[in-house]
Amino acid sequence: MILWRRNMYEDFERYISSFSLEREPGDYWYDCAILDATEILMRFDDGDWEALLRGLDSKSIFWKRRLVQCLGGLHVQNEIEVILRVIDTQDEDLLVDCIDSLRSLGLSRLGRLEREKIMLGARLISINYSSPVKEVLEDFFENFGSES
Repeated sequence: MILWRRNMYEDFERYISSFSLEREPGDYWYDCAILDATEILMRFDDGDWEALLRGLDSKSIFWKRRLVQCLGGLHVQNEIEVILRVIDTQDEDLLVDCIDSLRSLGLSRLGRLEREKIMLGARLISINYSSPVKEVLEDFFENFGSES
């Protein structure tokens, strides 16, 4: 007997796309939709993660921001892989979202080059940061430094 399984990546793609069309999606994204999107990610299998990673380069900055905002609490290796793929960006908001999500992940298993890439990105945005970003960066540097 073959069991049918929903394609969770397609569900996630449809769901998150409606929140990636505008720069600021409003309170609904942060109050409710981010939780629903994270729930979908929690049901991803290896095939879903592979599909997400394959299509990542073609996604808009805003789509990537919504994705990264869902990461950090799933406790799967794919979170770090996704963040490392998008952290090399000129978009400061996406970079801050990546650093914010990385704060809750165990980074001790990362290689030296991956750690340097992350630190470079964090240092670049620390030059002109606002108060909320400053807090994110200070917490990140504190936690990241303790894992070295």
